[in-house]
Amino acid sequence: MAAFPKHVLEHFKQPKNEEPLPDPQAQGEVEGRRADSRLTLYLRVLEGTIERATWTVEKDRSCRLGLSLLSCYLPGKTVGEAEALDPEALAAHYGLHEDQRPMFMPPLEALRAALANLRGEPSPFLEEGPLVCHCLQVREGRIRRAIRERELRSVKEVTYWTRACSGCRSCRGDVELLLEAEGALPPAAPAEQSWWRAWLRGKEP
Repeated sequence: MAAFPKHVLEHFKQPKNEEPLPDPQAQGEVEGRRADSRLTLYLRVLEGTIERATWTVEKDRSCRLGLSLLSCYLPGKTVGEAEALDPEALAAHYGLHEDQRPMFMPPLEALRAALANLRGEPSPFLEEGPLVCHCLQVREGRIRRAIRERELRSVKEVTYWTRACSGCRSCRGDVELLLEAEGALPPAAPAEQSWWRAWLRGKEP
């Protein structure tokens, strides 16, 4: 992976805005990439513009850099601009390599949950389904959403955006099934029977 630019490395060493926000207009909470981990993003909004963003994390230090960068980017942005924000835009703003874009995925989920809260709607991440990747705590809903929204077509792409199947890789088959279920992969062809197995079957009484 490419090295972080100096101005980003400062956020890595000393993350900014890591604190609860008193009386926020909105807050969003999502699951992190560790068991029992939580990311919470707090927003202060005035007349459709985000004035301040802060965050807290439980049991998942890997998300702190992305949250710090996001919380510094949001002030001054309109709610509409925040709703349209994606990893590509954030990475371009901070001069990050494309390999570093996926670190913004959980923080942006927390932002989407907070914006739903601002509208008086439930979080879109309440029912994420069963765990698929136990190494990186990736649930079925997160994988399905990434496949649909980012038009993913391979296990490699799913791993890139969600980190699923980047540990022991025992979940590869489950990821392939989800790709197939979302129409991203053709159904697997039935295995061709070997000649010797067919011969043995012919010998059976």
